Amino acid sequence: MSSTIVVGFDGSESALEAVIWAAKTADRQGKSLAILGAYETQTAAYAPALVIPQDVIDVIRAEAESNVQKALAAAGDVAPGVKVKIKTEEGRPASLLIAESEGADLVVVGSRGLGGVRGLFLGSVGVDVAAHAKSPVLVHAGAGGQGPVVVGVDGSPLSEGALKAAFAYAAELGTGVRVVHTWTDLSSDALYGYGLEPQQVQRLADEAQEVVAERVAGFGADYPDVEVERVIVPDGPAAQLVEHSTDAQLLVVGSRGRGGFRGLLLGSTSQAVLHKATCPVLVVKTPHE
Repeated sequence: MSSTIVVGFDGSESALEAVIWAAKTADRQGKSLAILGAYETQTAAYAPALVIPQDVIDVIRAEAESNVQKALAAAGDVAPGVKVKIKTEEGRPASLLIAESEGADLVVVGSRGLGGVRGLFLGSVGVDVAAHAKSPVLVHAGAGGQGPVVVGVDGSPLSEGALKAAFAYAAELGTGVRVVHTWTDLSSDALYGYGLEPQQVQRLADEAQEVVAERVAGFGADYPDVEVERVIVPDGPAAQLVEHSTDAQLLVVGSRGRGGFRGLLLGSTSQAVLHKATCPVLVVKTPHE
């Protein structure tokens, strides 16, 4: 098993927060840290038919190298005991991070980058990496609060990996786990509007409770000090997860959920959460990805 956390850095504030998060996590977990800076010199990245002079390429590369040095200093400030490797490469940031994920325990990216010509780790890049990386991916979408680790559970066996990661991080951070499960995209009022009787709605809610209890069973024995809170409601899953991200230290989701097509590498719920959550979001790979 790899013991390296990889983080991408482009000089933006979001990327700096990602580096600090990655360094602190590496310190807690006893892992090493690899900081990657990327720069692009293909003309398509700037303007069609533009030939970039070598001296300009040298400036672009030097800026990327300088950024990585800043990231190295920031990591050293918050986690001086962590072994750090730095690398600056030419290429598409998403492609380079996906390649690095092959040998990584975790890849960390900022939620948005510098924008325009200089932007490397943009929101779209974060989504691309989360969809295609071989390792779990952490998108630093905000500092988060001091609350629990929130995890989305959809009732399928694919939730197992997300739950496992949520309990492990909660134990590491000294906090609890809030398990969020939505058993329909409709509200209770909407269900009644479709002609369902209160007892029918209650039966569906009870069945959802049983599903969550089944998924969570066993983790209590492995993590006896982690308090578990269950939120089981009729609502859209993305809306609930985003709402509960406001006080969470970390939000954990699977890359695909119940009913996801095999070729759809990042489900609609995970994508919505990545765009709207206000805390770091961990995307856990499903089996065989």
